Amino acid sequence: MPRTLLAVCLLLFAFVSAAHAEDPSERSAKRHYDRGQKLYNLQKFEQALEQYQKAFDAQPLPGFLFNIAQCQRNLGDYDAAIFSFKRYLKLDPETEKREQVEELIEELEAKKAEGDTERLGLGRRQRDREREKEAEEDKTPREVEGGAPVYKKWWFWTGVAVVGAAGGIGIYYATKSSGGAPGTDLGNIDYPK
Repeated sequence: MPRTLLAVCLLLFAFVSAAHAEDPSERSAKRHYDRGQKLYNLQKFEQALEQYQKAFDAQPLPGFLFNIAQCQRNLGDYDAAIFSFKRYLKLDPETEKREQVEELIEELEAKKAEGDTERLGLGRRQRDREREKEAEEDKTPREVEGGAPVYKKWWFWTGVAVVGAAGGIGIYYATKSSGGAPGTDLGNIDYPK
């Protein structure tokens, strides 16, 4: 009887252990998710994004897409964040975060439009400035600089002399020994040889 009871207990334990054993992809996803969370909390969004993407690759859960989108949003990659948020809503249409995600998508689309407008405006302004500059350069006569090479100019050798003198003075003071007793009453420490 005790042997039968022991055998049943061992068999039951084996079945319970097998039922609770995690799938390798689940363990991998959890490991990458935990790393991503730590990195996200440290505001290391690029590394966190990599970890969340690896977690999603190991186990494609919609929640990972939300985290991926948050990293992309914090990195300023609005197109990718919008895509990831929309994909999240598509994979988990009954999510409790639906309202929050839709607000984030609207906010990101507004920022994206604002950035596009600003870029177009800057592009035009920059092009106008370049045209004005070219027109001004055409008006001013150009002077051809000629003469002796740089190493034959007086100011070149004056600069070399100043730098050499400063280097010599610096070396002198750096190697100068004070040669006196220590400045405190504590004395010196001699280490045995």
